[in-house]
Amino acid sequence: MAVLIGLLNVTLTAALAVLVLLADERLGLGSVGYGLLFTCMAAGGVLGALLGDRLVSWISATWTVRVGLLVEAGLHLALAASRSTLVVGFALFAFGVHGALWNIVANSLRQRLTPPTLQGRVASTTLFVAAGGNCVGALLGGLLASWIGITAPYWVGLVVAIGVSAATWRVFDRATVQRAYADPPPVEHSPAPVA
Repeated sequence: MAVLIGLLNVTLTAALAVLVLLADERLGLGSVGYGLLFTCMAAGGVLGALLGDRLVSWISATWTVRVGLLVEAGLHLALAASRSTLVVGFALFAFGVHGALWNIVANSLRQRLTPPTLQGRVASTTLFVAAGGNCVGALLGGLLASWIGITAPYWVGLVVAIGVSAATWRVFDRATVQRAYADPPPVEHSPAPVA
């Protein structure tokens, strides 16, 4: 999961690093329109956070992750191919919903699948990989856009998102997720020594 998040953070940060140029050059938006694009993503995040528990229980944790991976790919496709502000705004809104749901499910799965003695190390390693992905992505997005063109980071992001989805689709199967959410067996305590 840490590698998955790291890869997706590379492509997401690459996409967002040049979004201001895309908004100006392809969508013809000024500073207010650019801000509204981020407002769409934020509104999706708020909605996802408010309805997260209900949505996850309705579609299951397995399908929350799987659909989220498809939303991630769809965002890159919309940014790469569309010149419509409405399409891009909707894609960012859907990504915001996905981001909130992803955090709920991914963090829950990580905590449930990690032994208690390793929680701190696994959480810090995941954060390190995710933050590292952000740093690499910001640099990569600028380089790709300047060398190949403004939409290059989005096409690369689409390919990576499809590859990650295909590689991890079966990892997040129902049995694995159900095992993670199963109640743990009761812990047996040895009797205290008699003094």
